[in-house]
Amino acid sequence: MAALRGAVIVLGALALLSLLAGLLAVAASEPLIALLSFFVAATLLLVTVRELRTGAAAARETRAAVAAMRRIATGNFDVRPERLTSSTLSGLQAPFAAMTEALAALFSQLADHREQLTAVLDTMADGVVLVDGENRIALSNPAAHELLGVEAPVGTPLSSVLRDHELRALVTLCRESDQRTYTELALANPRRSMSATATPITTTPAETESDEQGTSVLLTLHDLTPVRQLETTRREFVANVSHELRNPLASVKAMVETLEGGALSDPATAADFLGRINREVDRMNAMVNDLLELSRIERGQSELHTEPVDAAATITAVCTDLEHRIAESGVAVTVNATGNVVTLGDAEKLRQVISNLLDNALKFTPRDGTIELRADNSERDSVLIQVRDSGPGIAPEHLPHLFERFYKVDRSRRDQGTGLGLAIAKHIVELHGGEVGVESTQGEGSTFWFTLPRPA
Repeated sequence: MAALRGAVIVLGALALLSLLAGLLAVAASEPLIALLSFFVAATLLLVTVRELRTGAAAARETRAAVAAMRRIATGNFDVRPERLTSSTLSGLQAPFAAMTEALAALFSQLADHREQLTAVLDTMADGVVLVDGENRIALSNPAAHELLGVEAPVGTPLSSVLRDHELRALVTLCRESDQRTYTELALANPRRSMSATATPITTTPAETESDEQGTSVLLTLHDLTPVRQLETTRREFVANVSHELRNPLASVKAMVETLEGGALSDPATAADFLGRINREVDRMNAMVNDLLELSRIERGQSELHTEPVDAAATITAVCTDLEHRIAESGVAVTVNATGNVVTLGDAEKLRQVISNLLDNALKFTPRDGTIELRADNSERDSVLIQVRDSGPGIAPEHLPHLFERFYKVDRSRRDQGTGLGLAIAKHIVELHGGEVGVESTQGEGSTFWFTLPRPA
């Protein structure tokens, strides 16, 4: 534009000089020279006017192009500059349009990649926290918020998010060593176990908006709580099995040694000891069978043969099977089924569930107590079966654990059960798609219940 302004000034000066020369020629009575001078002056004036108009158009188109580029810089890629007609800018029309389309495609790809990255981070089970060189949160995902028990907006100081000193020390060690570091730790609040991996990420000055390179740290958090709980459960299971088998084995060994020491010569004592040994062996055999059954159910190897089952008839059949046991207990057992109660399930496994619940109730109901078995189909989609007893009831702190393997409310009580009946019942009910639970008030008895689906 400066060159254009200079050319216009020169042309204007030449036109004025030509006009002056023409006037001087008129004064000197030189008409031919005067005519030629006026023609040159007119021509120069026309050229000057044209250049001025061309310059104004170019300036207007330049301003419009700059305005369009500013709008494009804000992300509005639908903008197109007006048609460039000036000789100076006409060659930029096609490149400008191509640049705009390329930028639009690039920004669209970047937006897609950002959405994909956000979706991946939001759905990850592991927590991800990016800490910048100034120890502030640059990025975090919902899993990290849940694991750490705190929100982590961008720009939050690291000390406000990582309250555990071991995690903060891990970030510091990673940054100082410039190497990936790993640790396992247990958080107190929220209470959980986790593994943490810190990876150094070197950023450029442009990325950190500073003159020096900085080291960000990518922190990856993995919840180990289920694994630790499984390990604890496995250890407790082995300890419980060992305990439950050690007692009868010790009893059998003591009685065998007594028999070997001369008790065999006493027929009454020998018969008594042999009967006890037989019962202890039966108890251990029942425990092994229950463990195998529970293992098959948990591994999904126990097949269900579902069919419509008369719940009331099944309850009556179980009571008949345990008739001798009921008579010995001195407990009054009643069956109460409303209407035609039919459920969908495996008849044999349903009998096992009811038998386990009734057997459990008989253990804890005192003589002259009562047990009521109810079957109710008042629910639209399921059948409710309950076993109510008039026993001593169960303290609230024991209720959540009653269906765990080998769990006993009274550890000092030594009954003939395996400690697996309720656990097996729970797994069988859940295998049918039902629910199982217990309600109890100390001094007022307990009610164990479960639901099963009704036939369609």
